[in-house]
Amino acid sequence: MKGQYTKLFLIGNGFDRWQGLPTSYDNFRQYYFEHILEISKQLRIKTEVDKAGNIITPVEKIFGDIFNPKKLPGEFFWNFESSMALLDDQNIALYFGKSYKGVYQMQETLNAALEILRKVFGDWIKSISIEDKETGYRFDDSCYFINFNYTNTLEKRFQVDERNVNYIHGDFSDAESIVFGHSKHPEIAFPELMEQKFIHRIGGDKSKRLRELYLVENALYETDKHVQDNIDDLCEFMTLDGVHIEDITDIYVLGHSFGEPDFKYFEFLVKATQVGVDFNKLSALWQIRNIGIQNMSEAELLEWIQLNIMYTTLHRKTKLQKENISFPKEEMMEKALFGKTNVYTDGDGRVHKVEEAMQKAQDAVHKRFVMEQAARTKEVIEEFCILKQVKQLPGDCCSVLGAADYIDGGHDKRIQNAKWHISYFSDTDKEQIERVMRRVGCTDYKLYQSIDECIGTFRK
Repeated sequence: MKGQYTKLFLIGNGFDRWQGLPTSYDNFRQYYFEHILEISKQLRIKTEVDKAGNIITPVEKIFGDIFNPKKLPGEFFWNFESSMALLDDQNIALYFGKSYKGVYQMQETLNAALEILRKVFGDWIKSISIEDKETGYRFDDSCYFINFNYTNTLEKRFQVDERNVNYIHGDFSDAESIVFGHSKHPEIAFPELMEQKFIHRIGGDKSKRLRELYLVENALYETDKHVQDNIDDLCEFMTLDGVHIEDITDIYVLGHSFGEPDFKYFEFLVKATQVGVDFNKLSALWQIRNIGIQNMSEAELLEWIQLNIMYTTLHRKTKLQKENISFPKEEMMEKALFGKTNVYTDGDGRVHKVEEAMQKAQDAVHKRFVMEQAARTKEVIEEFCILKQVKQLPGDCCSVLGAADYIDGGHDKRIQNAKWHISYFSDTDKEQIERVMRRVGCTDYKLYQSIDECIGTFRK
């Protein structure tokens, strides 16, 4: 069975800027400073004023130096999504202290910072006005668009039918749908940091450090884009829209920065549009069958928990490249929990320094994420089957695309890899694109110095 779509377009922020729209992160920075006081009042969140007259909100505290909060630098906005992963968890914990009141205030401040950012970002998107304008380009119904932007520029200026557009990160008309953030912490905040049965093993006030770790971990999770979830949703909605990924012969990337938060999208789409791809192997649900975490013994479970906590406690050192702050009482807690401090004992009783065990800790965290993702992927597949009124899939079906192929009665097999056509704005952009395409293993692509040149064949 063959679908109608043969061309896939990935639309990035540079596309709107090409159209003269004020959608740069510098525009967002200006909007933030102009509206932050008004928005804080609307949300009933307390603000302060520093000696220079700058408004200080929980955002400045959480994402800056909490002991000396100042006006956020331009770097925070110019790398806005990546900046949201740079929480100094130990400095924040040191500021709020270890009392129950401090833990509560820490939670309130983190929540307030995220609430402000969601509100100001959503309001900024809604403030962008797009006038109708003839562009001189036309895209027929063989073209399908994955829009990383939140604006309806395609519909208003290029007469693209809204049925041919997938807003992968939400759109301006629904503030709740808007997705933005980093891609560094897609795993759920480790529940054992909060579970009373676990905390009671170390007892008393010492458990507050674990609670603080949980709060920061949860904030990092809340500000993650959850790319794999978005990919599953994308596959489901593309299928419902009649897109067969096997039929896509050409992929056009217009105005995209190829930034790290979006890397997994490109990796997936490159692999999914190559000859001989096994869609199931792109899925966490398939991977989980090859990891072997289920049915762990109590000793293995404790080791796994230790590795996850180790990874969390070393966030400052590994992610921010800053020396860890000493927390003597917490180090005593780790000793009470694991027997020794600053070491890791594996399941065979071998002792390793923490630094030497970080790769194993990263693997433990990744395995936890794959388990969580597999469960969510399974839910998406089940939802898709309900929509398609299919009661049962083959036992080896582990992905949305695999389910789509089965439900539709078989799609045409791909006979050649999709060709990529990519616009770039500067030499720096070009170098970044080339780095990403090397990382994902794609060689069949062509770069264009402008969007106009990239889509020249679509001029009227």
